Amino acid sequence: MVASSQKSEPAKVVVEQVEEITLDRMKVQVRGLDIPLDDVLLDPTNPRVANTAALSASGNEPALQAALEGLLWSDSDVHDLYRSVQANKGLIERIIVRSNMVVAEGNCRTVVYRKLRENHPNDPTWRTIPARVLPPDISDRQVAILLGELHVGGKNKWSAFEKAGHIHQLFTQFGMVQEEIAKILKTSKTSVNHNVRAFDVMKNKYLIAFPGPGAVRKFSYFLELFNKPELRDWITRSPESIDDFVKWVGTGKISQGQHVRELKDIVSNPRAIAAFNRQGRDAAMKILKQDRPELTSPLFKLMVEMTEALEDARLDDIQRVRRDENGSAKAIVRGLSEALERFVDLCDGLD
Repeated sequence: MVASSQKSEPAKVVVEQVEEITLDRMKVQVRGLDIPLDDVLLDPTNPRVANTAALSASGNEPALQAALEGLLWSDSDVHDLYRSVQANKGLIERIIVRSNMVVAEGNCRTVVYRKLRENHPNDPTWRTIPARVLPPDISDRQVAILLGELHVGGKNKWSAFEKAGHIHQLFTQFGMVQEEIAKILKTSKTSVNHNVRAFDVMKNKYLIAFPGPGAVRKFSYFLELFNKPELRDWITRSPESIDDFVKWVGTGKISQGQHVRELKDIVSNPRAIAAFNRQGRDAAMKILKQDRPELTSPLFKLMVEMTEALEDARLDDIQRVRRDENGSAKAIVRGLSEALERFVDLCDGLD
């Protein structure tokens, strides 16, 4: 007689604790639960996935969940997290879910638990997932503030792209002003402004022209574009320059983040930018070395800096030389003057 197979009992939801947190100046009670994994839904609005690909599931929730899971699992960082959670036999920190069981924070950990259950179906460890459940009356704004405190201003850092996406959401969706966002996320208004502008270009131009799971890793290029005053002036003077920049990054003409910093010198030189468009970075840098020796020579760089410093010399420094009683300040100026005269002589004078 063959014994009939017995179905394992469904995992039970166990209330572990109730804690109180403050969100947007309001006290909110959060319950600690172990939730059956099948009850938890991935969030399609999560910054990691919402801005990287258009997910089409035709209103089919299982298909949407499968698409979200596949997208998140394609990230190598999630594979690293899988190995860490498996070695630890669980989570160090609970995920956070809304009252409808949609994940507010912890989509990657949820995918890891799904994969661990798939690979170890007989291990009860992966049938439920530790969670903190938010009350049903919490607003989307409060959830956004919570995520910002956890991932932007807190210890669990998002990637630069995810951080910018969250800042962009606070600014555009929830109508928060830059000063308010800066205060919540413990950053500056300037940083908020640059992140909003860089994310907008990344989402609405770059990811449309050059989609793909790894595309968001180029976000630092766009943030650097807005961080540099010279480049901000460049794209302000000629708005079509944004499209050029998108193309240069997408086609590999700008292949490293540090090359964005070089771009400020290239775009200010008509010969260099023409060479960059025709032949690329190396050709542009060759022209810059000819036209801007201070870019490649430490001595000429110091000369340019000293010239600028002397042109902006403060009155108290000038007065210090004029009224120098022991001769130390005058000796410094005299030494500089004599050294420059010798250098000019060695260069056969200046015609």
